Amino acid sequence: MGLLSSRRGLTGSRLVVLLGALSMFGPLTMDMYLPALPALTRDLSASTSAGQLTLTACMAGLAAGQLVFGPVSDAIGRRRPLVACLVVFVLASLGAVFASSIWVLLVLRLLQGLGGSAGIVIARAVVRDRFPAAEAAQRYALLTLVSSTAPIVAPVLGGLVLQFGEWRAIFVALAISGLLVLIGASAGIAESLPPERRLGGGLAETGRVMHALVRDRAFRGYVLAGSLAFAAMAAYIAGSPFVLQDVYGLSPLAFACVFAGNAVGIVALGRVNSGSSGASAPPRCCSAASIWARRAASRCSSRCSRARASSRCS
Repeated sequence: MGLLSSRRGLTGSRLVVLLGALSMFGPLTMDMYLPALPALTRDLSASTSAGQLTLTACMAGLAAGQLVFGPVSDAIGRRRPLVACLVVFVLASLGAVFASSIWVLLVLRLLQGLGGSAGIVIARAVVRDRFPAAEAAQRYALLTLVSSTAPIVAPVLGGLVLQFGEWRAIFVALAISGLLVLIGASAGIAESLPPERRLGGGLAETGRVMHALVRDRAFRGYVLAGSLAFAAMAAYIAGSPFVLQDVYGLSPLAFACVFAGNAVGIVALGRVNSGSSGASAPPRCCSAASIWARRAASRCSSRCSRARASSRCS
């Protein structure tokens, strides 16, 4: 059975399990190697900021790839872009194993993000193609649950891998997982978008839709609030491996457990917010969350400064 020639595929719960694996690529690619980030930076003789750029490159690939491969899959079908991007992900992961400099790794992390992004966006598109509206809502909820738990599991898996090897072993694990999903997608995901249902507008149509959204003032406000919140979280993700391991002396596995605890808190409060959103206006919720986050960040910053000063004195 060729990579692009399968017409029969999985159905029902087995298909959803495979789509769930595809939706985990983002968190796995970003979070699994976080416990190894300080060691990786030292091994490649790079600065802290250069090491953090590898995370930025992966995020950029994941974001840009979803904007590109979603419309592409609407125009040419789901299987071809999905399989091609999974191949890119596997090759980029293997290349990262042999990276000789931080700049080579930076490019490979960008390619990893681009390759993994197709799994995220196309998994949801396949659900829309294959299931009726009521059942699709249940499948989307399951994919959301998988995506929410993946940031909890990914750093712990990375910490466990580091118990048996160095940072390059994490990229070996990512390459193996990508290869397994590639095989599963090739054999188990049939083309779900027939030619008569495909859209011809492509990226140009996406650009027109985005232009209309950007002109919506309320949309801009919510996007700005969400972007700033994610920027703060991204700063924590990029800085916490160095702070918790180099300043506070945590082991990679201990850091992974602490990071997983943060992810549990995000998921839990997200559930609380979804249940109480009807009782409070969204702007009020955003304002309260911003004040809370700012106070927490200020306390963390002051404690980190004291810990760094005491480590220098000792």
